[in-house]
Amino acid sequence: MFGIRDCELLGTWSRASESSESWAHVFHDLAERGLQGVADVVSDEHRGIVESVRRYFPEAVHQRYQVHYQRNALSHISNDTLQREVPRGLTDAWAVPTAAEAQQRLAALATALRPRTGKLADWLEDTSGDTLGVYVLPEDVARRRLRSTNVLERFHVEVRRRRRVGGIFTHEALLLRLVTALAMDTSEK
Repeated sequence: MFGIRDCELLGTWSRASESSESWAHVFHDLAERGLQGVADVVSDEHRGIVESVRRYFPEAVHQRYQVHYQRNALSHISNDTLQREVPRGLTDAWAVPTAAEAQQRLAALATALRPRTGKLADWLEDTSGDTLGVYVLPEDVARRRLRSTNVLERFHVEVRRRRRVGGIFTHEALLLRLVTALAMDTSEK
């Protein structure tokens, strides 16, 4: 696990899972080191991270990563037509300038889907609000950045690439050393 602020890596941690306890360890460490003023946190829908954000940085807005949310939505359906329709509907909803409009479009999407896939419609109604944290920011580059975790995704790709080259890590400390070295290199760049 690691955190990024304006593309500056804040640390590396090795934990066994993405549980509340694991994320609490990460956020506690960051708070102890003086991290303040956290306005936004972008992540997947891990309950552990959401709970820890609320505990350690209650003023922060949590934004669910929209690309992963789309993938999660598609996992609820197998119909080819819906596989094309749902991402378009979600993208359309998130492209509007206000949260109220986005909520209206998401509700309309759920209503339109209900006769064909009630399970997905229920899921959208229950979870789509988690994707609207971006609307607390002015509409500009910052809002677009908050929709995704692309910086983290690129870092993960590089870690996986280096891990393949390095083979099997016999000790957790060796893997943590590699990730930390990559984090330092990324921060310097």
